[in-house]
Amino acid sequence: MKLTIQAFINAKRIAIVGASGNKENFGRLLMTECAKLGYDVLPVNPRYEEVNGIPCIPSVTELPKAFKSVILTVPPSLTDQIVEQCIGTHIERIWMIQGVGRGAYSEAAHKRCNENNIEVVYGFCPLMYYGGGLHKFHGWIRKTFGRLPAEYKLSQD
Repeated sequence: MKLTIQAFINAKRIAIVGASGNKENFGRLLMTECAKLGYDVLPVNPRYEEVNGIPCIPSVTELPKAFKSVILTVPPSLTDQIVEQCIGTHIERIWMIQGVGRGAYSEAAHKRCNENNIEVVYGFCPLMYYGGGLHKFHGWIRKTFGRLPAEYKLSQD
């Protein structure tokens, strides 16, 4: 998983599935933080025309080929469907966010990714890598005490 996290960090284009216009939405927050770091971010959500002024893509199957990294900020029940949509596309890696409870993680979706050579990150909040403040500090604590993969950079510096 270490190398996959590094691939996410190195990719300058990221699609965030589940980002919405709701100001409390985690996907929207993640979009904002990634944009601050210079990432090209696309929201994927069929219910919205735009998020933060960026046009929404209705499905991962419609993502431009340059977007090979997808972060899922949806319930596990939707993760299975979205992973199925990614199979056979140009998507190379999927991050199933860690959140309250299981976050976006689905064992069935993880298995399908493995069967189809799609790399997976799970069990970690992407804001520990892309966010600042408390999120970055949380990442530092986890890394310091050996609870994070060690081969990535916590900052873009």
